[in-house]
Amino acid sequence: MAPEDPFVQEDWKPLLLWRFTAAAPGTQVYFTSRPGGLSRVPYESLNLGFHVGDEPEAVRENRSLLCSTLGLDAQEITSPRQRHTTEIAVLEKADTGSGATGEESVFDPCDGLITMLPGAPLLLHFADCVPVVLTAQTDKGPAVSVVHAGRQGLMDGIVGKAVSTLMSETGATRDWITAAIGPAIGPCCYEVDEDTAIAFRKRFNPDRVSGRFLDLKQAVVDELVAATLWRDNIFVLEICTACNDRFYSYRRDGVTGRHGAIAWIES
Repeated sequence: MAPEDPFVQEDWKPLLLWRFTAAAPGTQVYFTSRPGGLSRVPYESLNLGFHVGDEPEAVRENRSLLCSTLGLDAQEITSPRQRHTTEIAVLEKADTGSGATGEESVFDPCDGLITMLPGAPLLLHFADCVPVVLTAQTDKGPAVSVVHAGRQGLMDGIVGKAVSTLMSETGATRDWITAAIGPAIGPCCYEVDEDTAIAFRKRFNPDRVSGRFLDLKQAVVDELVAATLWRDNIFVLEICTACNDRFYSYRRDGVTGRHGAIAWIES
């Protein structure tokens, strides 16, 4: 049985990471935070995104630092060009490492990656949007998926699409899929205009809207349950990125860096 709170804060000095301990056997899942990198203001310090205007060499060094801490090869990272779409792609061997050393990636646009390849880390970046990581056991081995669920992608159905694609492409079933929802802006801070709030209330459980404040994480939970996942296999890391300055927040800071969700299958 999965632990009640499977998010373990790990201080690797200078990095501060959260490990998801309920991940499927043979998989690893971590959520990064802001401290410990080399990027300078306004991206300080462990910015993992090339697309925000930071010095590319600083981002490469930050990714290298993260990977050396986790025992990974930074050149093997696969990172898509996220554009708030519902595009989900399956990583095959020929495309491993795409987006590892620069902004360009063969996965463009793409807001969710799936793989069954051992030793091929998937890295997506966030600064208020919701990181969703799925891990699964299948008859063919473990599988992982990392998804970028911003408000628009969530409205357009990316979460359900990620689950159905994972199932169809890997043979995973609901009994063997575990979901981790990482740090993202909370309902305490995510205020939108009235029209957006009305549209969100119509699309999701009305309880996920309070006035003009949206609860993206719980909307993701609802989407995962609707996609047939067991509620007991869905876990939420209760950190609001806008409240907590150990994380990047676009809503709070405007020009800023990106923290990450990284997952892989052990070699």
